[in-house]
Formats: sequence, C-alpha cells, structure tokens
Amino acid sequence: MTALTFRDTRLDVIDRNGQRWLTAEQIGLALGYAPDNARKGVIKLFNTHSDEFTEADTFVAVLATNSRGNPNTRLFSSSGCILLGFFANTARAKEFRVWAKQVLAARPATAAPARGPSGRVLITRAMERQVLELFVAGWRQRAIAAEVGLSAAAINLLLHAKYQFSPAAGEPQCSPELLAAVAVKHLQNEQARLIEQQQRLAQRFCNSAHNQPLADQLDRIGRHLQQAAAVVLLPLSSKDGEQ
Repeated sequence: MTALTFRDTRLDVIDRNGQRWLTAEQIGLALGYAPDNARKGVIKLFNTHSDEFTEADTFVAVLATNSRGNPNTRLFSSSGCILLGFFANTARAKEFRVWAKQVLAARPATAAPARGPSGRVLITRAMERQVLELFVAGWRQRAIAAEVGLSAAAINLLLHAKYQFSPAAGEPQCSPELLAAVAVKHLQNEQARLIEQQQRLAQRFCNSAHNQPLADQLDRIGRHLQQAAAVVLLPLSSKDGEQ
C-alpha cells in the first residue's frame, strides 16, 4: 500500500496490476460522507448505477487487513472513483473526481533499479512482481522493459519463470492469484497469435477468385484450430457480504 491525501483525508492506496485502487469506505470519507455512513453510502451509489461500471472500474477483493472482520472488500480504480464523483451529490464530488483523474490515475514514479557489486542491475523479487503485474494488465514486453529498466531478454525470462535469482533478490512476493493470472494471460496471448496466423494463412489464398475453394478449406481448418485452442476462463465468483 501507498498513501495519498485528498484535502485532509489520508487514503491508503492499493497497488494492483499497475493500477491504484481505493476501498468504498475511503472514497466515502473523501466525498464527505459521515464516517459511520461512508462505506454504505458509496456501496449504495454503486448499486444504483452498477450497470455503468465494468471490471476495470471495480471488483471485490479479499483483504486480510479489513478491520470489519469480513475480508471481502469492494475496491474502485481511478475510473471507478471518477464515476462515483459524478453520481455523488456532495459538495466535494466535483473536486474528488478531478483529483481522481489527475492524481489517482497518475502512474507512480519508478525508482532506479539497484545494482550489485559488479555494477549490473540487481533483479529483485519485487521487480519480478511488478513485471508480472504489468504483463497481466496488458503491457507488451518492450513497454515493461522500458518501465522497469530491464532488458527485453530479462523480461522474457521473468515472464516464463526461467530467471535465476541471486540470494540478494529477496523473498518471493507473487501471490498464487497473480501467478494464475499470468498463466491465463499467456494462454490468451497464444490463442490470439494462433487466430492471427490462421487469418493470415487464409488471406494468402483469398486474393484470387481461382483460389477461393482452397481458401474456404483453409478457413475451415483455421476455425477448427481456433476452437481447439479456445480456453474457457471462468472468473472467480465474488462472495456475498462485501465490505
């Protein structure tokens, strides 16, 4: 977690997959709701306009730090906070959505990577977690390399669990959920590449009407391969009683 401040309200920001998220209770306090109604007020706003929110705006996470005892906690990204700022009828609503757009949505500055005795960049377990989170968020490997200050080759090794860490790298920081999300992302990328290859292969034979029957056969083969490669991803259902 990192901390940001809106007016006089301290907000503990949860960093996840390269994005910043806030709990419903903290958003309620920032919007000016009374402390005993902050969470309920935001959840009510969300329930009223839930059809306008996507998974990029909000989701239910399991937080062991939840002081209410129930670990299921609804979080909102900067885009979700902006939506809540439009729906809320408080004096702070406009100022809060502007703050969410300018401050919460801003990407945190990346610290310069540490270097070992030989002068080479020391790739730590924290850097591994950052790389995997950016990958799950949809970043390309070159963009990840530029963001964390590593070579494309090192990024590739990290993403495929082939990098050998030094004893100074620290303890592993990747949760089972993050590792599962990385595996799913790899499958999605391979499926997309397979579909693209099939489309290119079929298109090579579609430039001439004389080759249309062959193109049709290739299309049938490609569709069969596409179906065989399809991966059905069932999202984890959120539990009732979210906080």
